[in-house]
Amino acid sequence: MTSYNDNWWKEFLDNDVTDVEFTQKQLDLFETYQVTHDQKRLFHSIKTGRNLFLSKDISDEEIIWNIGVMGVKDAHRGDFKYYRNSVVERLKRFDEAEERYKWHSGRWTREAMRVIVEQWTMGMMVVVPNIESSDGSPMIFTKEYYEHMPLREDLPDGFWEFRATNVYPLMARSICRSYPMATMKGLVSLADMTDFDWDKYDMDQKMRHSDIQAVIPNKLRRMISLNPDDKMKKQLEDFKAVAKKYGFVMYDTLDDAITGEKGLLPSDIPTWVGGSLQVDIKACLQHLFRCEPEALNLMEEVYCEMEKNGEILKPTFMH
Repeated sequence: MTSYNDNWWKEFLDNDVTDVEFTQKQLDLFETYQVTHDQKRLFHSIKTGRNLFLSKDISDEEIIWNIGVMGVKDAHRGDFKYYRNSVVERLKRFDEAEERYKWHSGRWTREAMRVIVEQWTMGMMVVVPNIESSDGSPMIFTKEYYEHMPLREDLPDGFWEFRATNVYPLMARSICRSYPMATMKGLVSLADMTDFDWDKYDMDQKMRHSDIQAVIPNKLRRMISLNPDDKMKKQLEDFKAVAKKYGFVMYDTLDDAITGEKGLLPSDIPTWVGGSLQVDIKACLQHLFRCEPEALNLMEEVYCEMEKNGEILKPTFMH
């Protein structure tokens, strides 16, 4: 492990940082995201750095998100020069994130909002406020459930692609804004694969966008799957090294996962992944959009409309 060098910043800054160097808005962001002194040094060295060739559209919050993502689990191992270079390289992909996923300019539309309301009310990729891993990472809970859907070949053109390239990046950005520790600590995912359907899910699009976490500051630090089938287990065995690197693990039951994760999982687990916690999904959506007034208003409208039209399915495992 590389030993920590407290003077690393002198290669990039003439003087150490104090609050004087930063605006009040920046200081507020540092407090929100619990930015360390070394990360403030890193932030200032990027803001004042020359010849970095970064997009002019990158916001201060965007820089902090990427500092957080690249600092998850101390991936830099105390080597802050490497840490800084890694953040700069991620920030250079900002234009790619915009081109591929509209990361900067994308806005929640009625169509995209209908998808996330449908997904969350059926337990897919739900972040529940105040439910965290033992070390403070927000949890994202998923029930892979496709009983209501036709076979993959009978779905409208672009069905899965829209979810991967439009809805998911929008959701990831909203999570970054609403859950500061999602970037600073990373998300922990718990997914129940009992009802996964290989004939309905489009695995090809998933592979096409498998690098999305390298493009947008969305970090899943631990991905825990429950009740995998034999095909999933074989894939895990075939890609054991990659799975270990990215924190992907499988367990036959929730009890096995609780034991195997050595206290990482919270005591409160939602019903749709095998626990007993009853969750108000609309309240979860309201929390997700608490930093985005326009998106919050749109969600309220869409949710009310879908509920009125009987389009919220309310499967039994959500209760």
